[in-house]
Amino acid sequence: MRRAIYWTAALGGGLPGLWLWWQYQIGALGVMPHEVLLHQTGRFGLMFLMGTLAIGFAHFLTGWGMLFIARRPLGVWTFVYALSHALIWGWFDQSGIFAFMRMEIMEMRHVQLGLTALVLMAPLALTSFNLAQRLMTLRRWKRLHWLTWPAAVLALVHTWSVARFEAPLVTAMGAVLVLMMATRLFTLVRNRPEP
Repeated sequence: MRRAIYWTAALGGGLPGLWLWWQYQIGALGVMPHEVLLHQTGRFGLMFLMGTLAIGFAHFLTGWGMLFIARRPLGVWTFVYALSHALIWGWFDQSGIFAFMRMEIMEMRHVQLGLTALVLMAPLALTSFNLAQRLMTLRRWKRLHWLTWPAAVLALVHTWSVARFEAPLVTAMGAVLVLMMATRLFTLVRNRPEP
């Protein structure tokens, strides 16, 4: 059962990307396919990020370990889609010209937010294997993975900044994120040992 859950998440996480790539190859993304690629990979990354947090939160509330198995592969796919989003922005939107990219990074707040979220997610993806846990110790590994929360906040603000037409969905995600964060913090404070 554990392997089935893991491999369903590991293989299933790639399906949206494969579908999007196929749509691009057959010319089904409209007159501005690169823009569709850019926005869709960003949406996929955000959805996977929120799904990963929701799984961790459900495990936190219930202690059901089976569900938690899917968190790691979904977290890796979160980074893959977020990185693809950034690479598509740099290659297609900015024509791969570093000067253009630097100018947008310096001037555009939403670009800064998105890239900062990506930077925060990078060490999580790079330590997503069992050996990293053993080398770092589980306690340090868990501390590192608290970066998921600020990364999610930055990703949501980034998305809201560039896609206000989706504000209801992003606002709903933000409300869910605040609820999850508040519950975790309340529980940590309540369970903190007395001095």
